[in-house]
Amino acid sequence: MTDTNDELDSASDEPSDEQRAAIFNAANAKVDRRAALRAGRVPVPPKFVMWTVAVLVVLALVGEIVDHYYGTFGGTVTTTSIKISTLPVTPTTIAPNGPNLITLETYMGLKFIGSASAGSISLTNQRGQKWSLASQTGKVVVLTFYNSICNDICPVLGAEIREAHQLLGRDQSKVEFAVVNTDPKQISVSSQSPALREPGLSRISSLSFLTGSVQALNRVWTTYGVQVNVGAKVSEVTHNNVLYFVGANGDLDAYARPFATVTSSGHYSSSSSSIHLYAQAIAATAVSLLP
Repeated sequence: MTDTNDELDSASDEPSDEQRAAIFNAANAKVDRRAALRAGRVPVPPKFVMWTVAVLVVLALVGEIVDHYYGTFGGTVTTTSIKISTLPVTPTTIAPNGPNLITLETYMGLKFIGSASAGSISLTNQRGQKWSLASQTGKVVVLTFYNSICNDICPVLGAEIREAHQLLGRDQSKVEFAVVNTDPKQISVSSQSPALREPGLSRISSLSFLTGSVQALNRVWTTYGVQVNVGAKVSEVTHNNVLYFVGANGDLDAYARPFATVTSSGHYSSSSSSIHLYAQAIAATAVSLLP
């Protein structure tokens, strides 16, 4: 596997808050869990057709940047861009069988990258065992990033991962979830770390929360376009949110942008319905990539 470094800005392809809300409201009204998992799409009433057209040209969600933060790790990226290899990115499109359908992929801001080897990862999991991406060949790997102390998007994304794992059913053993620690101040982890305990992930055997030295973590952050900004206090650690899908052959197939509501105090939250819909999108995408 090779490292990926060239910058790609996807700012023009993602739904705005208003458009994502419209997609959610329409999809959540009629979505069927099993049908969505099988087909990977959600019915939308005709009155929302104008929204589906607009989704193709929307602006990216803009992350909040705290100006007084200092100390930057990872690639030279911002919260509205990521760094991956020079791969063609196909914008999410309307479902091919009709203008009144919109994919779960659009809701999660999924982009299919193409075919290139995913950057190497060699870290330690919550059980103190060595974990490498290369050792996961034959499985689909859902890869994402958040803090070990669970003070970022962890409560929301962790809940989505937990439900996505449940939705996989018989395919659970074929999909590995990997979360890379983004906190250079808190690199020690265990099965009881808040990042696992609070979202209810501690008992999922096919989930690995990964950590290592700051140098080792920084290599992974840089490879996958995660910029970590560190301030003077423990709570002053921010990063952009990305989620990748690595195919069973080790190719970096797709990425998405997790999202949540952030309060002025920095607490991340989302409705149970939104978490459910995003979990469906994760599960449906992972299943679609199985050999």
